This record gives sequence, structure tokens and C-alpha cells, in this order.
Amino acid sequence: MRRAQFLLVVATVAAFAPIFTANAPAAEPKRVLLVQSFGSAATPFTARLVAFETELIAKMGDRVDLDEVSLDMARYADRDIQDAIVNYLQKRQAKWQPDLVVPIGSSATIFVANYRDRLFPETPILYVVDRRLLPPGALEKNATYIGQEIDLPGLLEDMLQVAPATKNVAVIVGATPLEHYWQEAFQKAAEPLAGRINFTYYSDLSFDQMKERASTLPPDSYILFLLLVRDAAGVTFNSDEALQRLHAVAHAPINSIFDHQLGLGIVGGRLYQSEGVGKEAADVAIRILHGEPASSISPRLFERLPARYDWRELQRWKINEKLLPSGSTILFREPTLWDRYRAWIIAGISICILQALLITGLVANLVKRHRAERSLKQAEEEAHRHREQINRLSRVSLLGEMTASLAHELNQPLSGIVSNASAGMRLIDRGREDPATLREILVDVEADGRRAHDIIHNVRNTIKKGDPTRRRINLNELIANVAHVVRPDAVAYSCEIEISLAEDLPLIEVDPIQIQQVLVNLVSNALDAMRQTPPDRRKVEISTAGNGENEVRLSVRDHGTGIRYEVHERLFDQFFTTKEQGLGMGLAIVRSIVESHGGKIQAENVADGGALFYFTLPVTKKT
Repeated sequence: MRRAQFLLVVATVAAFAPIFTANAPAAEPKRVLLVQSFGSAATPFTARLVAFETELIAKMGDRVDLDEVSLDMARYADRDIQDAIVNYLQKRQAKWQPDLVVPIGSSATIFVANYRDRLFPETPILYVVDRRLLPPGALEKNATYIGQEIDLPGLLEDMLQVAPATKNVAVIVGATPLEHYWQEAFQKAAEPLAGRINFTYYSDLSFDQMKERASTLPPDSYILFLLLVRDAAGVTFNSDEALQRLHAVAHAPINSIFDHQLGLGIVGGRLYQSEGVGKEAADVAIRILHGEPASSISPRLFERLPARYDWRELQRWKINEKLLPSGSTILFREPTLWDRYRAWIIAGISICILQALLITGLVANLVKRHRAERSLKQAEEEAHRHREQINRLSRVSLLGEMTASLAHELNQPLSGIVSNASAGMRLIDRGREDPATLREILVDVEADGRRAHDIIHNVRNTIKKGDPTRRRINLNELIANVAHVVRPDAVAYSCEIEISLAEDLPLIEVDPIQIQQVLVNLVSNALDAMRQTPPDRRKVEISTAGNGENEVRLSVRDHGTGIRYEVHERLFDQFFTTKEQGLGMGLAIVRSIVESHGGKIQAENVADGGALFYFTLPVTKKT
């Protein structure tokens, strides 16, 4: 009986639960107080603040109530004014008590840590600051931090990496207490270079005086834009705007600290991220607002970003790209004529090839009609001449696809020639005609010239008229050469090329240029097939394998969308294509070349994604 009564009560509550839920008041939004150090003047802190707010609102929406207060320490660093700000905040909190306090920047961090007992004794704190400026004991009461530790010697290392002849460094820094702190920290970091480089600090100058000095710097100088919030004349600046105004008159390259300033006039290097810190802080804030204690969240320290440089500044200050750290990314590079009009060039060449093929076909038909009574031997000779023309046209069609890679290959030796010639002229202009040094420069010029000659000679061999030249080759060596040629295209697609070559692969007798055509075409198709693939999964795998003593096999595999069922049977047909701007000749030419060498080509989908194209070629018999 009691069990039946209990079940009746449970059923009744369940029936009315939706009504109670619908009438229940909505949960109050979480309140977050953002404490700024300098308002909008110090843009590195502003970038973090904007990224924090954007990320927090995007993930929490109406469930968060944001408020901000700016200490503006560039103007109001006095103790009396800080006491007034404390009184002001205490009165505000009588009506608006935050659930989380987020100080951004060192001044805000020190202020909150010093006055926490009066203002936020029980409120969790998330400090967003350089670790070395975190006050002692700041993390003892339900607090954590997100930040970074700026490597000042690393900034000097980046500058000297690209300008090793630097003799003078002008340091742009303001006159606030925070800027004095960073000047002293930088002076200490620069002590090991004091005997080699002359450091000048502009903290005692107005901004107009800084610009005047920067416009008259001697040769072999560099400018470090450390931090400028307020100059010695008491004028407050937006640091990004000040950087751009300084860049307009500077007589030396400029470097800075933060990644958001790349594109505003700095050369670049391994910079520190501002937006990334703000986004990470927003994620930690959400965890705290959902009830996780701040003291249980491990502090996060951000490292410097990989090296990135502004191509325009490298050109302006004649900085050789060979001096950049390995793996550097170059941004803002101006597109070449090929980059701008690539589609038009390829379309024009393709139309010319198509017209040539049509004309060749018409002429062949006329010749065949008028020579129908000739002997079988004459007909075979005529067919051979036609095949030669088609092979030559197919090699010309490849030229459009190889142009970008060839331009890249030629750019390196030509850039080397120009750089070495410029270096030699500078030695002569300075009266330092050292025969040994000049000989080294001329040797480098000769080597680069020979390399450019070899590249052009290879292109001429690719498109010149004549019978294909077949010879015994090592297929693995040919693949290595092709991988080197197409690697710039792979970088443009953010794609990795992986090579797996079988050992002791027997020699084959082929036309190397035509087999290169086949491999370049397959790799280009593989790169194009991965446009929708996430960058971290883009990879082209090239492999070879022996098939007994009679054949060798070459495979090209991508990680794209694969081959649709309805087009699989027509892949190698002439004039069939799945590309919007394709002509349908690439794979048809590939099949023609492979079959002319006595081989076979096939294509299939791979179980874990992507497509696999592979062909076999007969092994040259030993005599």
C-alpha cells in the first residue's frame, strides 16, 4: 500500500514538472569585472581585452554580464588617485558584485593584488599578465593567471639574426613606471652585447624628438619599439599609431614584441601573441564561472610564436631571406604576374594546345585520305610523326603546370647572383677590394649562374621537337628530382610530400622527361584534390615497389575526397574533367605515355580516405 502511494506521488510530481520549470525564473547571468591598466592607449593589452570579451560572449552569450574599469596608469599613478578608485569600486559593488575579476596588464594586476582584501576578498581572480610582474602571494587566495614571460635576449637575437652587422640599437620606450621597469629589464638583458653594440634609450624624449632621432640614425642601426604609452613630455599615445608614425620617418629597420604589430612597420621575428592570450583567458574564465575553483586551475604560460616576417620590410631594408631562421613564414609578399594571371595563362596555353590538336587531327585526316594508296610502311611512318607531335604538345601542356615551380627555382639562383653582386659592389665602394673575398663572391655568382643555366636547359629539353630519348634510369632518383620541383606548390597548398622508395629497384628504360610529366601531373591532381581537407591532414605519398623481376610500380596517394563512383570509368578519357577550368587532357596524356612505355595505369579509392593512382613499367632486361 505504501509503495503504491509513493509511486502515485512520483507520477504526480513528474506530470507537473514541466509547468514548474516553465514558470521558474531564468538563472542570473554571471558578472565579470575587467580591470584595464591603460585604457586604449596600450594596444597589446587592448588586443588581449578584445579577444577575451569576444571569446567569452561567443561561448556564454546572455549568461555573462561584462563590466570594465580603466585605471589609466599612464596618467594617474599616484597613491591618492588609487585610493579614490578603491572607494569608487566599493560603492559600485554595493549594487553590482562580480563573480570573477580579470585584471589585464601589470598595473591592473598590482592594483588588484594590493587592494584585494578591501575590494574582492572572496571573489576569484584571473590575472592576465607577464609572469615576472605577478606580485608575491597573488595566487594564494583562489586565483590563477594566464600570461607569458617576454624573452628580452631573444628579441635581440631575432634582430641580429637578420641584421648581423648592427652596431647601434635605438630603444623606443616611454616614461611611465611600467616603461621604466621594462627599460631596466632590457638594459640588463643587453649587458653581454655592450662592447659590440651601442644602445640608446629614448625614454627622456618627447615623441617628436624620438622621430627626429630615428630619421637620422647612422648606417647599421636598428630600432626596437619596446613600449610607448606616455612620452617624457607627458603626452599619452596609442602605441600602434605611434609605431606607424615612427615607421614613416625611420632611417633603420624596426622590430617590436607583439604579433598584432606585424604589418604596421616592423620586420618581424618570433613574436608574442596578444589575441591568443585573451582567448585562453576566456576559456579559463568560463571554467571558473561554471564553479571550478580558480586555485585548482594550473597557470598557463605562452611561448613565442614561430618566426614570421613582413616581406615589404625585408625588401625595404634589403634583408636577404637566406638570413631568416629555418621554417620562417613570410607574409604580405606581393603576387607575381604568374600569381595574378595564372588561370588566364593556363587557359590561353590550353586553348592554343587544343587548337593545335584539332588542326593536327584535320591535317592527319587529309593526309590519310590523299595517301590511302601508299604502302603500309609509309602509313606507319606518318603515324609515328603524328605521335611525335602529340608527345611534344603534351610536354608543352605540362609547361603551364611547371611554371610556378620553375619560377621559384630560377628565383633562388638569380637572387643569389644579385645579392653577391651587390655585396661585391659594396666592398668596392667602401674601398675594401679584398681579392680573396671578391673571388669567393665571384665563385658563388658562377655557381648560381650554372644552376640557372641547368634549369633553363632542362625546360628546353622538355618542349623541344624530336623523338623521345629513352635510356636506362633509376626510378627512385627521378622521383627525388620531381619531389624537389613540386615542393613549392606543396607548400602553397600547406601540404606535406612523403616519399617511400624501395631499395635495390631495378633499372628501367624510359624517356625521363615523359615519366616526369606523368608524376608531376599525378602530384598536381593530388594537391588539387585536397582543397577541402584540413591542413594538418594534407599529405601526398609517393612510393615505389618492385613487382618480381619484370615490373616496377610507382604509386601516388592523396588524402582528399576520393573518386566518385560515377566518374571512375571515365577518368582517363580525353576531354573528360571534374574541374571547373579543366580541359580533360591531363590524365589522358598520362595514360598515353604510360602505355607507350608498355605499362598500365589504374586508380582506386583508399579505405581510410583519399585516392591512389599507380602504374607499372617493364624492367629493362640485362644483356
